[in-house]
Amino acid sequence: MDVKEEDIHKHNANLKKYVQNKIVELILNADEIGLQWYCDSRIQCVIMPKEFEHEEIHFPVDRSEPRMSNIIDVALSGRYLRPFLISKEEMSEQELLKNHIVQNQNVQVITSTSCMMNSNLMLVWVRDTVVPYVNNVRKEKKLSTRAEAVLIVDNASSHCNKLVKDLLKANHIILLTMPPHSNHFLQPCDVGVFGALKLAYQQGHQGISIMTPEQIVSHIVDSTQKAVSLLTVANSFHACCIGTKVVKGQLVADIKQDVFDEILKKIRADNASSPLKTVQTGKPKRTSKFGAQNI
Repeated sequence: MDVKEEDIHKHNANLKKYVQNKIVELILNADEIGLQWYCDSRIQCVIMPKEFEHEEIHFPVDRSEPRMSNIIDVALSGRYLRPFLISKEEMSEQELLKNHIVQNQNVQVITSTSCMMNSNLMLVWVRDTVVPYVNNVRKEKKLSTRAEAVLIVDNASSHCNKLVKDLLKANHIILLTMPPHSNHFLQPCDVGVFGALKLAYQQGHQGISIMTPEQIVSHIVDSTQKAVSLLTVANSFHACCIGTKVVKGQLVADIKQDVFDEILKKIRADNASSPLKTVQTGKPKRTSKFGAQNI
């Protein structure tokens, strides 16, 4: 779907206003990725009758297999916050420990009726993961307890409910959301981190036909650690206009206008190549207005 140019300019202005010159540890981007337990996204070789060589062939995909959602949160510094996994499956804490998973230490595993983020789980994640991380950074860096942090997310309504906004505001964390339909241009996790995570996850369980839910968690955590390498995270932020510079011995955020200009060119090209408005099928994703949500 088309991304409005005026929205992109507004987002660039938001980055310059709220992100520019803040220390890199306090600039966060978070998003949710769904992983099928036995996901294999490699090109498949399918044998078919010769008479169908030039026909349009549909390859069936089983979407009923179990899934988990992984909430990834990375800082511009290259740090990452512990993964937040959502699953429908009940987990045994004993089995998690056997697979090197310590609940609420190297991961937080939540059992829910849906394996998707919702407003209640967003509040739990912010309370248990984001706020403690930001407070620890302030202590490490000997900053004021009121030093502003920025959490950049998409504008899904589950990310922007009043309780979440109020909790973040009380802890001096700006909730900055992106324009609609712009994740593939402006969201660091989408641009670089998720591709590396899917590849690591696929390679990690290659040849393993059956795994327990606890083993799946272990593989997801392992893949996350491999995906959020220093350069992958830095390059992903940079590709979304958020670079770095050194000021008085500190590494701080620096909004890259040249990168923004290149993104704008791509958006214009994309919009021009799809002149017909498409009709979205299925239930639309609920979204909120974008920008700073709790100022």
